[in-house]
Amino acid sequence: MYPSHRRNGWCPRRGRIFVTALAMLVAGHIALQAPSALALEEELDQGKVFAIQDRDYRMNHEFSVSMAFLPLDAFYKFFAVSGHYVLHFNDLWAWEAIHFSFAKYLDIDTGLKKQMNDDWDVSATDTPKIDYFIDTNLMIKPMYGKVALFDNWVIYVETYFLIGIGAEKFQTAWFPAADLGVGLRIFITDTISLKFEAREYLYLEEGGVDSTLYLGLGFCYNAFAEDKTTEKVLPVGEVGL
Repeated sequence: MYPSHRRNGWCPRRGRIFVTALAMLVAGHIALQAPSALALEEELDQGKVFAIQDRDYRMNHEFSVSMAFLPLDAFYKFFAVSGHYVLHFNDLWAWEAIHFSFAKYLDIDTGLKKQMNDDWDVSATDTPKIDYFIDTNLMIKPMYGKVALFDNWVIYVETYFLIGIGAEKFQTAWFPAADLGVGLRIFITDTISLKFEAREYLYLEEGGVDSTLYLGLGFCYNAFAEDKTTEKVLPVGEVGL
């Protein structure tokens, strides 16, 4: 009586021969493919090129005026008028040399004090109003691109981040402040752009640390604007926008 593997027409020796032959076939296939892979890698290293579009818009000396809304105070909602000057060093870095905002007389009473007095006969402590604030910021612009609007218009946009120091002037006193911000710029022409900003000012007052939220819409003029760049060709591995 033969063992079961012999009855089925299979033996260990034949199995080993089959596995060895299969391994040799795979190894031969890899050996044949290796030169072509190396040749392709050498071809890429030696300079396959493709076209990348450079930035169509570059900022130089930016002068802007903004309208802002300061929503955090429970008793008053403030509006502000801001002026900016930004010196753009290159496509990545810029310095907002001065940002000045005027909010005095631009507040709206929310009616909360009257409601507290009418409903609960409670007189709220009068909080000092913001008069104006001034700051200077480092700007980094890591993202630039274009989007299609309704498949009819191409819009060029830039995202930037801000970090800086300054001071806020309330009715009672000046307070030192630090701020963080993020903004989105939409280019209209070489010289005109719009920007939307959100900034948070952390200021040190007598009772501790408090904050002011700034939401702004700005109209910007780019002085000494550069002409639009033309399409250029970069080697593989280099990145351009």
